[in-house]
Amino acid sequence: MKFLKQIVIALAVTFSIGSFTQVMAAGKIENATPEEVAASIAGAAQKSEDALAALKNGEADETVLELIKGARQDSKRIEVGRLDVKRTRAAGHLKKARRAVRKGDKAQAEASLIEAIKGYQEVKAEY
Repeated sequence: MKFLKQIVIALAVTFSIGSFTQVMAAGKIENATPEEVAASIAGAAQKSEDALAALKNGEADETVLELIKGARQDSKRIEVGRLDVKRTRAAGHLKKARRAVRKGDKAQAEASLIEAIKGYQEVKAEY
């Protein structure tokens, strides 16, 4: 009886892990092509520059936040392992800029956007 109980528990764990990995893989359809990665890098850099220009021109906060959000979305499509650390750092600067815009700290937002642009330029140069 004890042996049967161990087998049932082992099977339950096996099936639950198998179903969990299928659920996790369901969101990912396929890897990005090199052209898509290059376009994502360029898009993230361009949207970061656009956000900085909008911030300097005194555009509405919603416009700046939308541009930052677009840059972060493009950044998520950069799927190159060797660039992951730099991409994450640049995305972190975008996150800081977004927080600063929400708090009304334009100087901090501008500094963070400049750092994000530098980060994406490094990613582009290394790619």
